[in-house]
Amino acid sequence: MNALSRISCYAVHTLRAPARDELARELFAVHTQIFTGLSFKEFRSYVVERDAWRTWIYVKHNAQGLVVGYTSIHAFRLLVADRLSTVIRMEAGTLPAYRGRDLTMVYGVLRLLRVWLQHPWRRFCIFAAMTHPSSYTFLAHYAPVIWPNARQKDIPAEVVLRMEELAQNFHLDRVDSANPLLRHVNWITLESTEERQRWLASRRPDTRFYLAMNPGYVHGHGMLTYIPFNGTILLQSLVRFLVGRAGKIIRLTLGKQTVVPGQRRRHPIDSAFQPLESAGPRDARR
Repeated sequence: MNALSRISCYAVHTLRAPARDELARELFAVHTQIFTGLSFKEFRSYVVERDAWRTWIYVKHNAQGLVVGYTSIHAFRLLVADRLSTVIRMEAGTLPAYRGRDLTMVYGVLRLLRVWLQHPWRRFCIFAAMTHPSSYTFLAHYAPVIWPNARQKDIPAEVVLRMEELAQNFHLDRVDSANPLLRHVNWITLESTEERQRWLASRRPDTRFYLAMNPGYVHGHGMLTYIPFNGTILLQSLVRFLVGRAGKIIRLTLGKQTVVPGQRRRHPIDSAFQPLESAGPRDARR
């Protein structure tokens, strides 16, 4: 395995019901190797059959043509705080051996940029309920603005109101009535005890922040996350990704990166980040 994964994009809103069902079953077979907590019916409703204005699903294939992962992007047009807004929701999962071997983020950001350009005067955001430290760490690494975050203790009041309104819109119930950020999602990442311990031992500020805020992620609890976007911020995110991953992308494109049998891959944020065990005191403070 020494090349980028092949990616196919499905505009789900253009597919007929039988094609949607076939796609859902194909993706669910991979999903159940990565996550637990959802039945097929729930997965199909959550990932494929969303009542969004538009849904695109990027499906990852290995060299043998087998599906090894997916990323779904849903664009909703909603009134949020009495303002017409474009709200993006996403789900993603990739088998461990293939993480970090594709350009899905590039395609995804370019897709979001095209959606934003259609109505640039609208409020535009990604709204999520993060159910694993890997997802939050990844987004916090590349998104110039993200709420909540480890650097600013207080979330702006207007952002809190938008998050609460969106959570109600998407039927995300509170885990604790006193905590507006934690919600029931029931989307649980399958991970070994070793993998979980590595996350718990992480010294990355974003990871430690997430773990402190949402220790119940192992039970399917999600932390509400709000990422405001416009064209400039989207391009900044894309540049961050391309600059940070340039060497790896070139090696994979040229087929020069190989996997040694039995070699442990960093999980699940791949080589975009420094190995947790090699981070020094300076890294822990950043």
